[in-house]
Amino acid sequence: MLLANSVEGRFPFLDKDVVALADSLPASYKLRVLDEKHVLKKAAEGVVPDEILARKKQPYRAPDALSFIGEDAPDYVDEAFSEPALRDANVFEPQLVIQLLRKCRARNRDGQFSNSDNMALVGVLSTQLLHRQLIADRPEERRAVELRTDIDKSTPKRS
Repeated sequence: MLLANSVEGRFPFLDKDVVALADSLPASYKLRVLDEKHVLKKAAEGVVPDEILARKKQPYRAPDALSFIGEDAPDYVDEAFSEPALRDANVFEPQLVIQLLRKCRARNRDGQFSNSDNMALVGVLSTQLLHRQLIADRPEERRAVELRTDIDKSTPKRS
């Protein structure tokens, strides 16, 4: 999956020696109250900036909602969030989605949205695009083809 998209994946924590070391550590070294990766953070002190070591855990999302809001947003975004498209899909309340889109566009220059707004915007867009591709733009069903088998009459019957 990664190389198909020209990304070389490197997974240092899957190295067998690193896994063996982590497995040999007592549980109290791995998790101290809610401080996950405690030993790793201690080992990284002085190498990794303190703000990185202290920040809250956050999920990685690709793509991020900011990709679909700015001036360079793809044209299909406006169409997917249009009231007629939202009504056609009939999955989301159009006025609430339009309100979310306006909110995110207003905050676009401020940087990242909340996790809830980020997930909601990408979730609605994904659903709308799937609806268009798999339901709205699906070709009309064609009449079933009648299949017939021709039998070679020169073949002798078997008893």
